Amino acid sequence: MDQVIATETVPWIPVAHRLEVVLSSRLPPTGQITTAFAVVRDDADRMLLTCVDRAGRGWDIPGGHLEPGESPVDAVVRELAEETGLVLAADELSVFAWLRIELAGPVPDGYRYGALTNLVMFQARLDSPGPAVRPPLGSESTRADWLPAEEVERLCAGQSWLTAYRTL
Repeated sequence: MDQVIATETVPWIPVAHRLEVVLSSRLPPTGQITTAFAVVRDDADRMLLTCVDRAGRGWDIPGGHLEPGESPVDAVVRELAEETGLVLAADELSVFAWLRIELAGPVPDGYRYGALTNLVMFQARLDSPGPAVRPPLGSESTRADWLPAEEVERLCAGQSWLTAYRTL
């Protein structure tokens, strides 16, 4: 069953909209999924973050856009490796939430998404300490690290995905 746990707006969407944080163990309709993210925790309850070298990003959860024909789980496996160096198999990740974004009006010129889009969040829990991680050369990420919950909260304050993360 899908459960909306928060509704908000965010400054990076240039028009009136509603962003809902939805807890769910299933994927939303595939045609509405644009992005996949990974929340990976180790046995010490530290979370894997990456520092993305793009304006407005900084420390964040690993993830990114689906490539044409790519499934959400294949995208999150790829993005996780590209941004942190951590390689997990698709069956080690499970859907636990999405960010559903619905525009209040028509899609503006230059906006990359449709009027309704979903950013899917997968989670994985390691049964050992998180291994050493480092983004591969040429990655948009400059660092990756396993961080305790209080550091995640501090470095990622204001991120919409934090509401879902706190439920884990």
